[in-house]
Amino acid sequence: MLQGARIDRGRLRRRWADFGPALLYMLPAFAVIAAFVYVPFVRAVQLSFFVINRNTFRPSHFMGITYYLRVLNVGDSPFGDMYLRSLLTTVSFTVMVVPLSIAAAIGLAVLSQAKLRRIGIFRTIFTSTVSISIASASVIWSLIYSPNLGLFRRLLLSLHSNATSLLTDSHTALAAVALTTIWTSLGFNFVIALAGLQTIPRDLYESCMIDGAGRWRTFRQVTLPLLGPTLLFLFIISTIACFEAFTQFKVLIDSVGPDKSTNVFVYAIFDAFWMQNDYGFASAMSVVLFVVILGLAIMQLRLDRKVHYQ
Repeated sequence: MLQGARIDRGRLRRRWADFGPALLYMLPAFAVIAAFVYVPFVRAVQLSFFVINRNTFRPSHFMGITYYLRVLNVGDSPFGDMYLRSLLTTVSFTVMVVPLSIAAAIGLAVLSQAKLRRIGIFRTIFTSTVSISIASASVIWSLIYSPNLGLFRRLLLSLHSNATSLLTDSHTALAAVALTTIWTSLGFNFVIALAGLQTIPRDLYESCMIDGAGRWRTFRQVTLPLLGPTLLFLFIISTIACFEAFTQFKVLIDSVGPDKSTNVFVYAIFDAFWMQNDYGFASAMSVVLFVVILGLAIMQLRLDRKVHYQ
């Protein structure tokens, strides 16, 4: 017993001796994370309770939770439900993007596993959007949506719209930005989906062929369940990305959109901070966004119990 206790104390001393150098190596990363993540977050929480002087950028008057009530449209507010509506617009945008982007990625990943000559060329094409930034992709799609090109003119005519572009019609603007986002995220989602498919043992598919199961039944009862962890990861990452979406809205529309149809929550934060110079209110909105994303992440991670890990 005594000898075992001495051995344990020796191991503990060695671990503490190694902890110092390890902490020293991690210190630069901790400093960067603290400077650009934790300190700004704490500062935003602090500013969300005050009226901020626009000249000195210092708190001048304590507001309590007034800004939070204004975001959630509780009580009498001259802004009505504008900010709550922007949050619902973000939810609508997420519903448009996440299912379609994941479904498209899974479909392309399945197709890219076909045993065909030069299939690697198609895999390269499918992953090409990984190397294109959101800003660059938004510029490309702004040219595609341009009235001068006339690509979507028939679609607008079929919708009996007087708008010159999909981006200037309140019924199609959000869907147009969603299509751009789906195209931009397709490369990353495809890579992750293909990696998930390649981890599934081939002998399971051979067993399904021997049992006479068709392709659809094999996909539904074998592929999808074993892709559970991959789908969960893509679902969480895509949802968070949609709630944080800003660049594509700024480049494609650069406003709240026709009838405020594209006024997503992050753009509303940008407008409150840079256009209205309402720093305290913008800080409160950013804290609300953090709480919403955190809640979604926790809720989605609870689905982890229903995911099958091989």
